[in-house]
Amino acid sequence: MLKIAGVTILYNPKEDVIENILSYLDQIEILYVIDNSEKIEKEIIQRIKILNRVKILENLKNIGIAAALNKSAEHAIIDGYDILLMMDQDSKVSENFVEEMIKMLHQDTKIGLISPFVIHRNNPKNPPEAMFENISIAITSGSIMRLSVFEDIGKFEEKLFIDYVDHEYCLRMRSHGYKIVQLNSVFIFHDLGHTECRNFLFFKVFPTNHSPIRWYYRTRNRLYVRKKFSNTFKDYVKLDKLIFQKELLKILLYERDKIEKIKMMIRGYIDFKKNIFGKFDC
Repeated sequence: MLKIAGVTILYNPKEDVIENILSYLDQIEILYVIDNSEKIEKEIIQRIKILNRVKILENLKNIGIAAALNKSAEHAIIDGYDILLMMDQDSKVSENFVEEMIKMLHQDTKIGLISPFVIHRNNPKNPPEAMFENISIAITSGSIMRLSVFEDIGKFEEKLFIDYVDHEYCLRMRSHGYKIVQLNSVFIFHDLGHTECRNFLFFKVFPTNHSPIRWYYRTRNRLYVRKKFSNTFKDYVKLDKLIFQKELLKILLYERDKIEKIKMMIRGYIDFKKNIFGKFDC
């Protein structure tokens, strides 16, 4: 029987993180909570600490998503676990979430990672009719990963810090012959930035309102991932270019702090060209 651990990565968490954790805590055997907070949230951390099967790994600084995922995976392997459920602090899951994904995992040993159908709270969509589908990339939050795959292909790319960490890892996983599967019968309820609904001609669009610093990371890291896999996954590169164009249009039409966001995108491009990575240095 597979032993299942989970990780939740915190960054200055709010009250609803407790409810989110409780939605999946009983579905796993241990939860590593990695605190990347730059300010101390003593009350919330203390409330998490008293939950059963929770192990707090405090950093006292923001080490980034990639390093936090590596830290939890290494702890889980040492502690004898086979599977890692990866969660953000702002996500909760449906009932029987882990059980259904483990069933899917048993069907094919080449499945390296399974993602649920993602329901964005401010942009809900119905799942496809197909029970599952092979996909190119998946967000880490809500996904389960074989830890044997982590041992095989290596760590998450820590120099990316945040953003596109999941893209890089999924593409690397696929380049090693593993499959990424989306299981449409289980759901994660996820917040993406500060998404809001706006009208564009006859269509609804959903600007994310990410902060300028996030656009720095997104620009720098997406260029890195495109370059790394430009010969291997040309369809991915083509699609990501189209996605960027749409994101840029939504910023120009609807979002605040347009100039600052564009400046940070340019800074991200410059740092990519200069091979400057890691946490952004103000």
